[in-house]
Amino acid sequence: MTIEQAAALRLEASVEESRLPVVRVGQTVEVVVDAVDGTLSGRVSEIVPSVDPASRTFIAKIDLPLRTQLRVGQFGRARFPLGRRQVLTIPTAAITSRGQLQMVYSVDAGVAHTRMITTGASSGNEIEVLSGLSAGETVVSRSPSSLTDGARIEVRQ
Repeated sequence: MTIEQAAALRLEASVEESRLPVVRVGQTVEVVVDAVDGTLSGRVSEIVPSVDPASRTFIAKIDLPLRTQLRVGQFGRARFPLGRRQVLTIPTAAITSRGQLQMVYSVDAGVAHTRMITTGASSGNEIEVLSGLSAGETVVSRSPSSLTDGARIEVRQ
């Protein structure tokens, strides 16, 4: 009797039903298992055809590569690619907040200009700018509290 077959481990991931259109059999996904350093590359081998009515999720079964650190019952997470998009990001330190308003100083011809911005997701020391700036604009990465709109500044990189 075979109780465990190390060469055939698989992750069963619960996925929101709204994500069903982007998950396909044969798709390569990133898998993170806390007990394994780094990420693994898994392949969706099966999608259970029924949705759990209580959680509104379906099960995607992901075949895992052979790794000696993997054991039956370990916890893992699958990252399904949902698409890519280009975003404009700036250093988080460039933002000055006043109440609920967020602003940065943009530089044009050696003059600082206050720009009100709307931000989105952050990642590390970078934050997404949804509106208020355009790609290619220069911003002051760390503005001193004495900086004002219209001040002359010298750009150093």
